[in-house]
Amino acid sequence: MERNRLRKWLLGLMLLGVVFTLTGCRGVTWSKKEEVRIGQQVAAEVERVYKLDPDPRVQERVQLIGQRIVALVGDKDFKFSFKVLESKEVNAFALPGGPIYVFRGLIDLVGDDDDMLACVLAHEIAHVNRRHANKQYTQGLWRGILINLTTQGKVRNAAEIADALMQLRYSRQHEYEADRLAVEYAYKAGYDPNGLIRFLEILKREEKVGNRWIETNLRTHPFSDRRIEEARKHIERITGQPAQGSTPTQGSAPTHGGTQQ
Repeated sequence: MERNRLRKWLLGLMLLGVVFTLTGCRGVTWSKKEEVRIGQQVAAEVERVYKLDPDPRVQERVQLIGQRIVALVGDKDFKFSFKVLESKEVNAFALPGGPIYVFRGLIDLVGDDDDMLACVLAHEIAHVNRRHANKQYTQGLWRGILINLTTQGKVRNAAEIADALMQLRYSRQHEYEADRLAVEYAYKAGYDPNGLIRFLEILKREEKVGNRWIETNLRTHPFSDRRIEEARKHIERITGQPAQGSTPTQGSAPTHGGTQQ
């Protein structure tokens, strides 16, 4: 029961598209130090209930790719970390201040395509850097969630908040921005930004075949064909080469630093 309740709450944390007319909140409402503190508290709760994937190679792979990107583009005021959760869900999410989690289902879906994984991580790094959670949520709502989760006797209230948050999701504006920055971050770190197109095409394919493990991703990260088209255009602007989809062409990926770790 507790795991299911927290799972709903975590999905709420990933559904960051709060309607401004409901929250009355515009702009940045927390300091960066507050974001780090909130993110660390939430991360501790995540790891209290969810199991980390036991494969050290998987954890190391995600950490190496994530830190390679952060070293070049990460906001130095945040404390970035990268961990894999043992779950078949195909998703990833970022917490305020830097903690980023990837579900094992996503790792299995991208296989050995480091460029695809790098673009997913770069997308989440962009959400942190651009402080999307901060801009979309009221400070009081987030603090209420934390207080209710850490105070005995308040579990019911936490569940109610989670249920409300389940109705929310990333705004399309923030998704497009995160996609654009993911292309730039991945390219700057020496990865093939076409990995983003390949990942979005996989989501589209898996949605058509009814893969239930991508449902959370589609709820929290609004998908449309326009996302693929916008990603293509930005890749071509950044790299000066035609964007590629589906299977990468041997020796033609527009990287400028290689993808070797």
